[in-house]
Amino acid sequence: MLKQFLPRQEGFFTYFQRTADILATTAIQFHTMLNDLAHQQQYVDAIAAYENDGDKIAHQTFELLHKTFITPFDRHDIHQLTSGLDDVLDSINHCAQRFPFYQLEKVPPEMIKLAELSIQASMLLKEALYRLNSLKKSQEILNFCEGIDHVESEAHKVVLAGEKDLFLNENDFKMFYKLKEIYSITKEVINSYQDVANIIKGIVLEYT
Repeated sequence: MLKQFLPRQEGFFTYFQRTADILATTAIQFHTMLNDLAHQQQYVDAIAAYENDGDKIAHQTFELLHKTFITPFDRHDIHQLTSGLDDVLDSINHCAQRFPFYQLEKVPPEMIKLAELSIQASMLLKEALYRLNSLKKSQEILNFCEGIDHVESEAHKVVLAGEKDLFLNENDFKMFYKLKEIYSITKEVINSYQDVANIIKGIVLEYT
């Protein structure tokens, strides 16, 4: 069981939950952008703002970590979890920023599917993080993390299908390069979710 009799700093869990909320909203914004590329800049700006909010929370979490003598679980895990969540937001923002840079006006259906999978992963991650403060439902947390693993596997298949279609049907070299990079960054986003899920699984398995 988690060391329930030790004094705990609940602020960490609040920060994790706030970041999870921001991450879910950001994933939805990215998906919406792909279906409304004529107005992509407004979504790009919104995603950048959310990423900035996430950076502020990460900074606050690190400050709290330095000030707290007894933490709810290992300090290294808190640092890794905070950094991992920040990495997901950074990756989504990075991907969104490429759209106005490349002046993309349309995307293949596989890219829409990857954005949908990103939303799914963000929701699973949110459910896991909202349960992390007590670990009373450790199996539920692990199930949500396993769900993210399944999302990653599905994303891998979608990326392969999308890249295959590019090789077979995209004759514009510049467009090929642009979409190939977007696929690569989007896959990094999904991988980042899985990285965070693995950190959470490690915490649950160590303290239950």
